[in-house]
Amino acid sequence: MFEKAFECMDITREQYMMKFALPVAGMGIFFPFIMFLLVPSLVSGIFLFVLLLVPVLCIGLVIFYPLSVMGVKKSQIDLNMHYYITHMGVLASSNMARKEVIHNLSMHESYGYLATETGKIYSLMNDWNLSLAQACRFIAKRTPSAIFADFLDRLAHSAEAGEPFDQFVWTEQKVVMNEFDTMYKKSLSEIQMVKEIFIAMMTALIFLTSISLIMPIITGMPLYFLLEGSIVAFLAAEGVIVYIMKTKAPKDNIWHTLNIETDAEKVIRMSFPISVIGSTIIAVILLLWGGGLPVTILIAISLSPLAITGYYARREEELIKRKDDNFSQFVRALGSTAGARGGIIRESLRNLTYHDFGPLTIEVNDLYKRLETRINKYMSWNYFAAGTGSNLIERFASIFAEGIDKGGKPEVIGEIIGDNFMRIVSLRKLRYTLARSLVGEVYGLTGGIALTMFLTLGIVEMLTKTFSGVSMPAGMTSIFSLGSNSVDINLLALLLMSMMVGHSLLSALMLRAVDGGSVFNTYIHFVGMVWLSAVAAEISFVAMLHMLG
Repeated sequence: MFEKAFECMDITREQYMMKFALPVAGMGIFFPFIMFLLVPSLVSGIFLFVLLLVPVLCIGLVIFYPLSVMGVKKSQIDLNMHYYITHMGVLASSNMARKEVIHNLSMHESYGYLATETGKIYSLMNDWNLSLAQACRFIAKRTPSAIFADFLDRLAHSAEAGEPFDQFVWTEQKVVMNEFDTMYKKSLSEIQMVKEIFIAMMTALIFLTSISLIMPIITGMPLYFLLEGSIVAFLAAEGVIVYIMKTKAPKDNIWHTLNIETDAEKVIRMSFPISVIGSTIIAVILLLWGGGLPVTILIAISLSPLAITGYYARREEELIKRKDDNFSQFVRALGSTAGARGGIIRESLRNLTYHDFGPLTIEVNDLYKRLETRINKYMSWNYFAAGTGSNLIERFASIFAEGIDKGGKPEVIGEIIGDNFMRIVSLRKLRYTLARSLVGEVYGLTGGIALTMFLTLGIVEMLTKTFSGVSMPAGMTSIFSLGSNSVDINLLALLLMSMMVGHSLLSALMLRAVDGGSVFNTYIHFVGMVWLSAVAAEISFVAMLHMLG
């Protein structure tokens, strides 16, 4: 395992030991001794414990750093294999030599470490005169990805057996896409498991926070210290769950990554500072003249302008999903039409401008106009992808354009891209379904937390009023013995609402991690959960006061 890790780092074991391991481990070991010699008076208590942890952490870093690097490289390969095999199939349709296909793929930085590994294969063939089979087996033994290693072994066997390259790659489309399907569904099942853990943990932490409100009233323990500690523990635990959820979610973003800003993206980008300024102005106004409203409602009103950005982002994201649904139909039609016309794309595209491709129609018409200028065909396709806003269309459109430019068969290219594109869209719809079910559960959990917390706050206020004038027996402690002013209900409500705001933000981020959408789409769920918390809080608080009053 470590040998593969050092291969990923392009360093030998000896170089790693001399340049990284020994200096870091040595610093970790000698640092506590230096502190003992220089400032012995400080080396006590918790600082001593921290000093003793330094060597352990440094040695752990030395051991696990290569493995973490290998994990990152493995992830880059696995997450790009479905694009890679599609690209290889498209280039193979142009009857390019295997070596040239390998070289072409190694030049695409979008494949990350997969391009680097492919470049090593080309270098072994070009500089060291190894055969394709020998080069593939050499890299297969050293690559961190089992999926890529298996693919290279199959490619090596195919090359030795004399199987036509295009036939091999056509078969591999199904093999690699099946592996991607399995990996994607595994990620979704892991998300489902983490979701169950999240709900169970939040339920337990609700109980903890409720106890931190009630116990000080009875026992005389520090009220605010316990509540603040419970809130920090609640948000920290939720933050850990959100991070785990993000690591488990498929790295398959919805939005494109091109350095081309569309009108829709400009609107979203410009709406964000407007939303922030609007929230700030409303907060100042309410702080000065909104004294008659509960603190929960004040906070919800102040944060409401952020929903403007969320609304625009959500509207554009739904449009991107609809364009994804229509792209497969478009690329198949373009491929088959161009194949019938001898590979002439512009003429074929002109005929397709009379067809209806739903929300993709405008981008198709614009693509035809740009290609007609004959200035830069690749940039025309990039602007087409940016106009759709889709990451999937960005990747597959560039593959289509390159395949046609290399002399590939349009009908074969359209078939390969259309099949693989629809396979990924089908998997994405499973992801969107999971995300929608999580939305309902998170909103329900948010309402339940707010109801529970503010019902407990209502009980605290009732107990405060009831026992504020009662003299406590000698030797019995209670917070009421400090007087009725020792419990500030408004401050407690502010602390609880701050917890709900933090919970709403983390939950909104978790929803975005699951569905792969834009971070700007976070705000609409964030504002929605804040308002749900505020309304549930006021209903439960007022209801409890009337029931017990």
